[in-house]
Amino acid sequence: MIDTHVHIHFPQFDKDRDEIIKECEEKLDAVITVGCDLEDSKRAISVASKGKNIYASVGIHPHEARNYSEKDYDRLVKLAKSPKVVALGEMGLDFYRNLSPKEKQYEIFSMQIEAAKELNLPVIIHTRNAAKEMADFIRRYFDRVRGVIHCFSGERELLKAALDAGLYISYAGIVTYPKNEDLRETLKYVPSSRLLVETDSPYLSPQPVRGKRNKPTYVAYTAMKIAEVLGLSFTDIDRITTINAKRLFNLPMTSEEKKERLVYQVGDRLYVNLTSKCPCSCKFCFRGVEDYILGYNLNLSREPIAEEYMYRIKNPKVYSEIVFCGYGEPFERYETLKSVAGWVKKFAKEVPVRVDTCGLAYLITGNRKILDELKGLVDSFSVSVNASNKEEYIKVVKPKFGEESWRELLSFIRDAKGKGYAVTVTAVDYPGFNREAFKRFAEELGVNFRIRPFKRFKPWEE
Repeated sequence: MIDTHVHIHFPQFDKDRDEIIKECEEKLDAVITVGCDLEDSKRAISVASKGKNIYASVGIHPHEARNYSEKDYDRLVKLAKSPKVVALGEMGLDFYRNLSPKEKQYEIFSMQIEAAKELNLPVIIHTRNAAKEMADFIRRYFDRVRGVIHCFSGERELLKAALDAGLYISYAGIVTYPKNEDLRETLKYVPSSRLLVETDSPYLSPQPVRGKRNKPTYVAYTAMKIAEVLGLSFTDIDRITTINAKRLFNLPMTSEEKKERLVYQVGDRLYVNLTSKCPCSCKFCFRGVEDYILGYNLNLSREPIAEEYMYRIKNPKVYSEIVFCGYGEPFERYETLKSVAGWVKKFAKEVPVRVDTCGLAYLITGNRKILDELKGLVDSFSVSVNASNKEEYIKVVKPKFGEESWRELLSFIRDAKGKGYAVTVTAVDYPGFNREAFKRFAEELGVNFRIRPFKRFKPWEE
């Protein structure tokens, strides 16, 4: 796990800093100790030099903006070129204490954004009592800027602007506080590929250690709460946030983390990723925007043979379910799907097999007998419909087969139900989606339904 925001160079760690660094080296993949002005950033760099996996950022906090001007640009850039520096920040807007005039905060924030573009470094953004102003700033000036909203506190407008700009969202210990239910709710809308965790040590200790000085290893408490809210395992959140931190801050990745995943585990389920092809171009989809989903690189550059999947699955009996679901549509590789599902059932007949599909199998394969051929190999289908009528479907899903897609989709659902498969129709709760109409749609078809949270991978035309 990586704590993406600490201040272990602060005086609060003077007495036991070496012990803290040792603990970080032993229990965490990395930490980033974050500078708050140029002198403070020098201390951060010095501390980072003491540990292999300790990194630093260089920045000017909005509280300190009054002490700087654009004349300090060259000093900032020079300092940021130090070997252990992986980001600029923290920087931003703080209208809670107003320790620096607002116009000065904007000036120094803008200066650091320009430096980030020059250096091609991500930025660490601080915002307090300035969510609307920060959202406006991001929309206007964050072209070609990577970064993270540090210690996100739940403002929906800021979240929307940040995700539209491709920024990451980092949650600190405050997400564990009992009264912060609204903040926890926002976790459901952050794409897995944009999620980070932090402690902001020595501040904001998570609930189980609240009142104590915070330290980097306490990031595990925050990860545990996030896992609970999202219905994932601690291992899942560890993997997801570690990969994301390495991607954003350009930290070393292992060969295992880089490689394309043919199969991947989430919780106690195993997912089989057959292809990157899909006949649909859903407005909300991550395809073409993100390759890493749930901490795995799912964008395949080739189409592996069935035996490669069998080799990687190894023992299907250890999983609660085998799911054909990945970057693309499983029916694009129907023969491989059939071979792998048959192999699974041969060795683990009792393990349920599910196919997550767009429901256009008849059009994709040109074969209307597939449901008969899959009998005994597949137990259930989860069909991503995302609409309750033809017009909405064509507009949002944008299938390449055109208007006949809706008719064939409904045929597949009805046929699957009629042949005894368990069928669930699903939809993403995107802006403007009619939940009640979709429920009625599912009831009329006589199948189960599930509505998934909308993950904002890119701007949405509302």
